[in-house]
Order: sequence, then C-alpha cells, then structure tokens
Amino acid sequence: MSSMRNAGFTIIELMVATVLVGILMIFTMQIFTVNNRAYVKTDSVVETQQSARVIAGTIERDLRHAGMMVPEGAAVCGIDNDAGPDRIYISDYTATNPTGSTGTFDGVGIQNSITNVSAGSNTFDLDSLMIEPGTPDPAFDTDGNGTNDSDFLEGGGVIVVDLLDLDRGSACGTVTNVNIGGEAISVTIVTDPLDAAGGTTNLVAVPAIEYRITSEALYRNGLKLADSIEDLQFAYLIDLNGDSDIGAGEVLGDGTSPNYEADDNNAAELRGVRFNVVARARSEDERFNEGHFQALENRADPGTGRDGFRRRVHTNTVRLRNVGDRVEDPV
Repeated sequence: MSSMRNAGFTIIELMVATVLVGILMIFTMQIFTVNNRAYVKTDSVVETQQSARVIAGTIERDLRHAGMMVPEGAAVCGIDNDAGPDRIYISDYTATNPTGSTGTFDGVGIQNSITNVSAGSNTFDLDSLMIEPGTPDPAFDTDGNGTNDSDFLEGGGVIVVDLLDLDRGSACGTVTNVNIGGEAISVTIVTDPLDAAGGTTNLVAVPAIEYRITSEALYRNGLKLADSIEDLQFAYLIDLNGDSDIGAGEVLGDGTSPNYEADDNNAAELRGVRFNVVARARSEDERFNEGHFQALENRADPGTGRDGFRRRVHTNTVRLRNVGDRVEDPV
C-alpha cells in the first residue's frame, strides 16, 4: 500500500508545478508581446518607406517625360505653398502619339476668343479633344463606352500657355468635365490668371497629370495613390540667364529664392524639378516621442511639436530632358 501512495503527486508538488507553468506562460506572453510590438513597428516603418519610394518613382517617371512633344512652357505648371503641400501639373505623355515626329505639337487651340485665363471655373471650347494633328490617337475613354475619345481626362489636369508669348507663363488646373459632342472641357484653374497680353494671343491647352494631397492622401489624376502622405514639396530649377546652368537664385520655391508659380513669367525657362515626398506611419508609436514635422523647401513648420509618428522622406532632382535645346523637324 505504501508503494502505491509514493507513486502520486502531493498537493504541494502540484502547486509548485502550477506556479512554474504560470511563470513560464507569463514570460512567454511577454516575449510574444515584445516581438509583436517590434514587428508592428518595423512593418509600419517599412511600409512608410516603401510608400515614399514607390510614389517618388512614379513622380520621377512622369517628370522625365514632362514636355514631350508639347510647347516648353507647358512642360510643368506648379503651385508653391509655404503653409501646405504643393500641387503640380506635369504634361501628360500618355496623351501624345509622336508618330515618328521629332518636333512638337502645338497643343489644342482654345476657341473662346479669350486672351486671359481666370482663376476658378472656366469652360474652354477646343479645336479638338486630341492634341495630335492629322490622324489623332485619343488616350482616354471619358464616356465609358469602351472607345477612347479624348486626350483630356476628368480628374486630370490641363496647362494653358500662349504660343505667341511663352514668357507670359502658364495657367493650370483640374478638368472637371469633358464634353465629347461639344469638344469642350470644364476646368477649375488653381493658379493666378495669366499676365495681361500685350497683343495678339494664341492660347492652347495641353493635357496634364495632376498631383495633389487632400487630407493626407496623395492623388494622381483624382485617383488615390496612398494614405498617410503628410507633405509634397517642389523646387523649380529655372535657367533665368540662359546659360544652361542652374546657379544661385535660380532654384525657386526652395525657401531661399522667391516662391515659384507657373505664371511668374519663367515657365519656359524651367529646366528641372526637385521634389520631396514625406510619408508618415499610420499610427503613433507609444514608445517613441521624437517625431516631428519635416519642414522642407519653403514649407513653414506648423509648430505642432514632437509626436510619436515615424516619418520617411524621399528627395530627388529630375532634369527635364524634353525642354531646352530641342531638335525640331526640318522645315
């Protein structure tokens, strides 16, 4: 009988075993919690960094095509803000079909007999909804019937220049409606009006790609690219003295030189763009309190102080290869 009693566990032994198992579970859960927190942090930082990199790659691609087959003054149109994200319009290379030409397309003539473009809502009666002369090749299906019908896209952008005086600058804005039958577009111009014309004018419209930030989400032609994009800032390399070299005082919108807007009489001298994408983590890290707003170029620091958000900044400079010293078609 005594040998059978010795084969079991005493109450004290069971209690000790239970305590040891509980301690082991507590340590295991702590390790799991720490590892999971580290994974979430790392994943958030990696996602933020990848988001900034992908967006920067998309903007760089569009900028490298800026000015392709369109008037130089219509390559890029920008709005420089020191209290908010910048907005940019880049001539839309998907709308042009070179068909072997080495020259440029003039853009689409505006028929309204207007000589100036006003800020706000405008309606432009156009010579055509396609930018290419001859046999055009429309880029977008704006009425959803399965057939491409226009080079202007609702939610996309438009840049307006004067072919007879590119030094007037440019005006740009968002296309809100494309009227296929009437060959007209409704546009909200967001820049200041073009300077007053000094004589005969020839205003033309060029399809453009719009980048803007709304409620910390980045949009390209009205379609959301990414959330948690805190800022988008541009600086413009302007060849003001015609020496094909960008020096001091020729980088506008960088905080040290005058702010740049495309209507500042120097759109035709634009030779490059520097851009900055600021991506922010989706949520704050409770164990991190060194985050702060990235005041880049001429963007003013809003003075919000330190926070728990982790940020990543991607900066790149793109020389516009389709403007300056062009090779034109022989006459």
